[in-house]
Amino acid sequence: MAMRFAVWWVRLVYVAWMVPAGLNHFIQLYPQPTGSQEMSTGVFLALIDSGMFTLVKAVELVAGLMILFGFRVPLALVMVLPVSFTVWYWDTELQGWWTASAVYGWAVLGCNVFLLYAYRDSFRTMFEGYAPPSWPWKKGAEA
Repeated sequence: MAMRFAVWWVRLVYVAWMVPAGLNHFIQLYPQPTGSQEMSTGVFLALIDSGMFTLVKAVELVAGLMILFGFRVPLALVMVLPVSFTVWYWDTELQGWWTASAVYGWAVLGCNVFLLYAYRDSFRTMFEGYAPPSWPWKKGAEA
């Protein structure tokens, strides 16, 4: 029972970060942090210039809404994992390991990993030892 409440709470915390962070790119809610170090600012500007930042923010927004409404939560968690890792890397390695920014990086990645662990039963079939090849439709059925 305690685990259920922990998962519920972490989902809300995670969504409270992802939805506003994703939405902020499309409708400005607050100033977008660009980084305080030369390397972090460079990575941020490269994402903006390449157009990848829009994709990252769209993934944050869509995955956040999926998790909020409970729609395909395991898929949303896998979908947003690269974004969470990148946020962690940007906040810790590029901004500085002992900065306030690093706390957010660890929180984002920690929430994602915790929720992936909580939904681990959804991923069990991916790790089966042997899965015989089969067609997605039944034999004799029309394609």
